[in-house]
Amino acid sequence: MPTMSHWISQYLFAAGSMFALLIAVDVLIRGEAFARAWPSALAWSVVASALFIGRRFYNMRKGLDCAVCERLDKK
Repeated sequence: MPTMSHWISQYLFAAGSMFALLIAVDVLIRGEAFARAWPSALAWSVVASALFIGRRFYNMRKGLDCAVCERLDKK
C-alpha cells in the first residue's frame, strides 16, 4: 500500500496541473484578468483533485481495478 506522502504528492500534482490548465484557459483563451481568474481556478482545481485522488484512494483500499488498467495488463 502506498504511503500517505504518495497520495499527498499525487494530490498536489493533480491540483497544481489542473490549476495551471484552468488559468491558461481563462487568461489566454477567454482573455480574463489573472486577478479575477485565479480564485475560481484554484477552487475548482482543489475540489476536482480531491474527488479524483479520493476515488483512486478508495478504489485502491477496496482492491478495485479500473477497466483501463485491466485492459492494459492483458496486452
